[in-house]
Amino acid sequence: MVTVFKRKVMKKSAYLFLLFAISIFTSCDTNDDGFYNTVYIDASNLVTFSNQTNYSTGDYFYVQGVIPRLLPEVGQTTPVDIYKTTNGATKIAFSYVIERRVNATDWEVVSVNDNQLDIEEGSAQNGAYVYGLCLYNSTDQVYNYRVGFPLTAVGNYRVSFGYNSSSTNSVELRSLSEPKNLVAYIDSSINNLDSSGYFYFNVN
Repeated sequence: MVTVFKRKVMKKSAYLFLLFAISIFTSCDTNDDGFYNTVYIDASNLVTFSNQTNYSTGDYFYVQGVIPRLLPEVGQTTPVDIYKTTNGATKIAFSYVIERRVNATDWEVVSVNDNQLDIEEGSAQNGAYVYGLCLYNSTDQVYNYRVGFPLTAVGNYRVSFGYNSSSTNSVELRSLSEPKNLVAYIDSSINNLDSSGYFYFNVN
């Protein structure tokens, strides 16, 4: 009699556990975007730089970011409101690397002090890469960035935008949203990179 009662209790427990497990799985969001609170957007030419290939020492290599609040998305007829989607994020971050050739096959990252950067718009920090922030301007409703990197030594240089990604022909931008708010992850193609993701230039 005791054995039968135990079996009934065990069967009931297993049934309740199964119902609990089903409810957990059915209530889970199987969409990674929903789970990670991220919206993905494809755009083009949000980050640009000059096609100039020859500079002199003392010149600056400028990178510019212009991201409108209402961002046209590739393949869509209605623009995405970045500011509204992220619930008021005022910063969009991206990164890039500037390197100088040291021999026939090797390159080294060029690093300067932050106070040597010519920051016209946005914000930037330099270390193993340049960490740039496009800052939101509420007047023109655009996230802006324009920063010059000082070219202090003669040599062959290259710039790339794939430091934090495997992409070769685009730059990845991410809104610095408040916790629990949607994060806008923008993949923006760049026209003047080669097939390996580099743009080469010289400093004389």
